[in-house]
Amino acid sequence: MENEKFDIQKELEVLGDFTTISSVPQPVPYVYGQTLVKLMKKDDRIVSLCADVQWPTENDYIKKHFPDRYYQMGIAEANMMGVASGMAKTGDIVFAHTFSAFANRRALDQIAMQIAYPKAKVIILGFLPGIATNLGVSHQAIEDIACFRSLPNMNIFEPYHEAQLLPVIEMALNSSNPAYIRMKKFDKMYADLDKTIQIGKPQILQEGSELAIFACGMTVDIALEAASEINKKYNHKISVVNVFCLKPINEISFNEIINKHKHIISIENHNVIGGLGSILSDIISTKGLNAQLTKLGVQDTFAEGAETDYLFKKYGISSEAIIKIYKNLKKK
Repeated sequence: MENEKFDIQKELEVLGDFTTISSVPQPVPYVYGQTLVKLMKKDDRIVSLCADVQWPTENDYIKKHFPDRYYQMGIAEANMMGVASGMAKTGDIVFAHTFSAFANRRALDQIAMQIAYPKAKVIILGFLPGIATNLGVSHQAIEDIACFRSLPNMNIFEPYHEAQLLPVIEMALNSSNPAYIRMKKFDKMYADLDKTIQIGKPQILQEGSELAIFACGMTVDIALEAASEINKKYNHKISVVNVFCLKPINEISFNEIINKHKHIISIENHNVIGGLGSILSDIISTKGLNAQLTKLGVQDTFAEGAETDYLFKKYGISSEAIIKIYKNLKKK
């Protein structure tokens, strides 16, 4: 053992995307990395900053293709945001990469004062969203949406599958505001792009009656799974809505969907305070809508380090939790 060389790349491959632990190293998909490199080829103003998380954020791929436009900033997220703002003022379009928890907890003051306030052309990519990591509480961002929602001028996106990645990035690029994109690593490259999405508007994936599930990011597939099971068992088609854009919000579009349903469920990989559920409760209360809202997500508690599937089920971010609510609603 003493003579064995420590291979950091091999260790990272075993950890995969930090959502599970596998004894067999898996090939690393560079869906985001390839997407940003394509954009960098088209626009030489785009640069990439990375807070010493090259592999998990696919910046090793970006560095390989554009070493002169890649900047390793070290484990100094607050400093990185200040540098990003300065570079943006010189005409660069800056993509700043870190983990979601670190963007929010370590650099919020710099993001507020140096990026959001002057509307600097900076796009912040936060990887390992919510409790979707086995690295524990220090790396679990359960309040990032709440914090970034409270910043004026800040757009927030969370694509739920690979086909929405490029359209979401293009929305961020085309806006005059800076943006925060809540990211997961995708396991396959997109064949086609989802061109149906529009900034601020929720995307209806399935239209049904009485109950609508609003989901974002990693919880969209959970909502679709629950809807399929409900349709199968109870012959009832319910609505599923993907909220890929958490700010800005087109309230008219939300109102139209909510008004068609008696019951609303929000499910999110985030604290139920300040995230998707709070967006919906704000709309329902301020507009005087009659729908009953149930919030699924992290119930204002810290989680722990474990595989994502286990954590989601433990904290009620699951199709089983949705179906249980549906059964209770049927009894009333």
